[in-house]
Amino acid sequence: MKKIVYLPLDERPCNYSFVRFLSEHNKKFKLVQPSLEEMGNKKQPAKYEKIKNFLLRESVDADYLIIAIDTLLYGGIIPSRLHHHSTETLLARLELLKEIKQLNPKIVIYGFSLVMRCPCYSDSDEEPDYYGVCGLQIFEYGQNEHRLKDGKISREQYLVEKERLSVVEPYLNDYLTRRECNLKVLMDALNLVGQTIDEFVILQDDSNPCGFTAMDQAKVKALISEKNLNVVVYPGADEGGMTLLSRVVTNIEGYSPKIYPVYPKEECKKVIPLFEDREVYKSILAQIESAGCVQCDSEEQADILLFCNLPVGGRTQNIDNLQGEHYDNRDLPAFVSRIKRAVEVGKGVAVADIAYCNGSDARFVKMISEQVGLLKLFGYAGWNTSSNTLGTVICQAALRYFYGDTEAHRRFTALRAFEDIGYCAYVRKQIWDNEITQMGYKYEDTKVQKGEVSERVEQLLNWYMAKNFPEITGMYEIENCYLPWCRMFEVGLIIKQK
Repeated sequence: MKKIVYLPLDERPCNYSFVRFLSEHNKKFKLVQPSLEEMGNKKQPAKYEKIKNFLLRESVDADYLIIAIDTLLYGGIIPSRLHHHSTETLLARLELLKEIKQLNPKIVIYGFSLVMRCPCYSDSDEEPDYYGVCGLQIFEYGQNEHRLKDGKISREQYLVEKERLSVVEPYLNDYLTRRECNLKVLMDALNLVGQTIDEFVILQDDSNPCGFTAMDQAKVKALISEKNLNVVVYPGADEGGMTLLSRVVTNIEGYSPKIYPVYPKEECKKVIPLFEDREVYKSILAQIESAGCVQCDSEEQADILLFCNLPVGGRTQNIDNLQGEHYDNRDLPAFVSRIKRAVEVGKGVAVADIAYCNGSDARFVKMISEQVGLLKLFGYAGWNTSSNTLGTVICQAALRYFYGDTEAHRRFTALRAFEDIGYCAYVRKQIWDNEITQMGYKYEDTKVQKGEVSERVEQLLNWYMAKNFPEITGMYEIENCYLPWCRMFEVGLIIKQK
């Protein structure tokens, strides 16, 4: 068996557990990753020495290394926005990849990293403390700099806006010093591509076309072009480990599955997802190719049909805004009928439920469950951003193509149903709107991972899923329910067969 070493982007299930779940029950490779004790905890970074020891210990006899560069350097995705490391310290940490390659010249290194984001709102939950006071102003400050640089505003307009935003200047030195440091180290990582790092992907956690992040992304793309590197930059973040797992597996198998995207209507492909900066068909192509697959030109050629649930025109909306003419015009019954026919004739069918951000389109998925069966699909996902969902379902579908209808595959589908449909599309909002403050907690602070809130989540999840998705609850149940970062945005679930 091939050995894959995996260093996740952080300790949340989407980064830490999903890749492990998908890797179970196959005869071609085994996957090893750090223990949770070796990982960090939200704003608390993983200890570099522990990560270093893990990588040196496990990579010496490995065939592949999938590595989140941000975890190696900073200790995780959130610590990358908070650290005070010098550029010299971080570049020294990057040298570890060369040491790994020297100790094991045959290892193939697949790396991924992010351009540091700049959210367009004031919230310190995942940013420095001062971002809760003036995050929006820092974002606007970056937009003002970018517009002047691009000649979109006059010098006079720029100075007026800069004066308005002068309130953020006490914090800018800290913020911009970190941005400059992170960009320098990312550019140095790019210089390793083709030598130490065999394949590299850069994900855009923030796809706003104007501001600090966009200016950094332009510099990254310029270096890629200058050096003629085979590196793609596209929206995404927490699906990165799954995408590269799929890429490794296609390398192991020596074949790239052919995937054909299918839309409710042709104009759906030009929808721009919430939080992203381009028509969705461009991101779909990037996700397919980054996963080691190829996009083909017809259903007949395809190994996998990727049914993409999207509105007709406009932008996608958040899961708490279930309305709009561009959603009504999809003709979901006809779309589900196409899914049913494809499954009946033996096609591999996966469903990317990207009509809404931050949760599944429950009405659509219930139709699939009742008319087709979720457990007959090659993959299903519908969580957080469009790109998170796409990377998840493409990886699951690729592994299903190669390794068949394993227990790991079915259990992962059940997990997606409990989490994406049950929690993200229903339970989270119900508790947030009606119960969390009465229980004495906040949406962003449940105090503990397992306690009164997680117990209520599990209770409501069991009720909702049994009522609406008996296909799933007839075979699977929740073994463990917790809140990884002691907040309500994400849930941690372990699902077991009854």
